[in-house]
Amino acid sequence: MTQDQQTRAYRSRGERRDELLDAAALVVREHGLPGLTTRAVAERAGVAHGVVHYVFGARRNLVVALLERQARDVLPRVLAAADQHDELVDALDAGVAAYLDLVRREPERFRLLEAVSGTALDGDDELAAAERTLWRDGVAAGITRWSARHGVDLAEPVPVAADAVLALVDGLGRAAWSDPDDSPTDRARAVLVRGLAHALTR
Repeated sequence: MTQDQQTRAYRSRGERRDELLDAAALVVREHGLPGLTTRAVAERAGVAHGVVHYVFGARRNLVVALLERQARDVLPRVLAAADQHDELVDALDAGVAAYLDLVRREPERFRLLEAVSGTALDGDDELAAAERTLWRDGVAAGITRWSARHGVDLAEPVPVAADAVLALVDGLGRAAWSDPDDSPTDRARAVLVRGLAHALTR
């Protein structure tokens, strides 16, 4: 047995989980969500098929785990950008700009989100709802924290504000993929952010 094989054999469950999620992300990048099967992930990771089932159980659990990891990675960076600003319009603009920057620099990261968002059209409403809840809860927590820190009383409930932010970034994120010079998307961002900030301000 080689050193690499020994290392792989004695990985902890957490390390194995991360390894399988890395493999799953690569499968999605190359084949889209329809190609994300437990067998494909096992082959990509170089492990027995049963290992994937042992760690995640059903395929749905693997997809949700991949979405959770994406949210844990992206959301803190977006919310940190917003937290640097005292005015609502500036905080919103910084958060949205940070998200769009990630989309432009690492578009493959967001293929899974786009694919899962489209699964509702195929009857998998629960998976799409799980993806939406992850992001909605994270954005809502960020809005609550920012509002409390700055003593801002929003004109709409936090869940409504979170939905509005997500709708804005969803649309602009798709635009960013097809906008080669960024200018139209950035102009639209400025208009939409000003409008949302005005609507949320008492």
